Amino acid sequence: LRDGEFILHYQPKASLISNRIVGAEALARWQRPDGVLLPPGAFIPVAERSGLINRLTLQLLPKLMDDLTAKGIGSDMCVSFNVTAADLEDDVLTEQILASVAQGRLPSGSLELEITETQAMQAGQKMVRNVDALAEAGIGLAMDDYGVGYSSIDTLSQWPFTSIKLDQGIVSRMLNSAKNATIVRSSIRLGHELGLHVVAEGVEAPEQHDFLVEAGCQIAQGYLVSHPLPLEEFEVFRHNIGKCRGMPIGLVHMAIVDHVQWRRQMVSYAIQRSALPPDSPVRQKEGYPPLCLTKCALGKWYTGDGRYFADTPMYQAIDAPHRSLHDVGGQLVGRIRAGAALNDIVPLLYDLKQVSTTLIRLLEDLEDAGLESLYTSPPAQCARTDPGSAGSTPASH
Repeated sequence: LRDGEFILHYQPKASLISNRIVGAEALARWQRPDGVLLPPGAFIPVAERSGLINRLTLQLLPKLMDDLTAKGIGSDMCVSFNVTAADLEDDVLTEQILASVAQGRLPSGSLELEITETQAMQAGQKMVRNVDALAEAGIGLAMDDYGVGYSSIDTLSQWPFTSIKLDQGIVSRMLNSAKNATIVRSSIRLGHELGLHVVAEGVEAPEQHDFLVEAGCQIAQGYLVSHPLPLEEFEVFRHNIGKCRGMPIGLVHMAIVDHVQWRRQMVSYAIQRSALPPDSPVRQKEGYPPLCLTKCALGKWYTGDGRYFADTPMYQAIDAPHRSLHDVGGQLVGRIRAGAALNDIVPLLYDLKQVSTTLIRLLEDLEDAGLESLYTSPPAQCARTDPGSAGSTPASH
């Protein structure tokens, strides 16, 4: 610390939608004078036991800020950085970051702080205030090692997280354990429902990559993508397109589930409200799903990630029944507010089901075509990097 021998390497994060590098995690390395590069496991535990972890963080933060601003890597991607409860209890780290934001040196959305659930559970009031201030300034917050704690969901509900990082242990076991596979799929779905980015850590095999693509995961990090790289090498690497097959096929399934939930909410709303007296003020209240085409979850997928499939006839056929669905939904809301009873809206509920069936069939056809492409087209060999070097040792800081 005194001699300033700690440096940062950057482990790329790849989009499972575009197959491009969309971010990185900044990881500490000890560059000794004799040329030996030590991984975090050789010094992070010592720094924690000796109470020097906060000093280490504060020494690395200016290097990170310089890379994000002066070196420009924060101009078009988000870089995550590990911090501890002690770091966030200390106002210095928060003040340095907020000052960079206020001065316009730190691009919006360029920095995300990673904290484990265990660290979050140790939070005092000061830490909570600092986290809230950083969140308001546009600094992201990721829950690291998601899935290994005892109350991850409760912690997610209380903190302004923007990402969850699936623990590499769960990722490594998901192909051989039905339970771990279920945990991964359900965690990805939870992140989707909460509007959080989901990053899978420790991705090392093409089979893991394909499982995550099918499950709807958005981002992968691990040796299959690259080991941590010095800044200069990362700058070159991040402009390359990966050789793994990237397609948002899992998000088609997410869209199917989103649509089913929309229809169920609409039907539940209609049946419950139609049972009320015609003049009940509750009939005028909301409680129905979004009626705007572009604000429902299916609409957001259709105008967003779903554009990947824009050239397919199934995708092109979705627009008409989707519009019909919202038209019927709008009619149901109007009839309920006008005092209609259940018998009055039965024809509309039938129309809603018919249109919904058409939509699901189209989405399932699109999903089937995507799965066929994923698993039967000639598999490109994902680029691997040698995990045997000191710079590639898994890092916790």
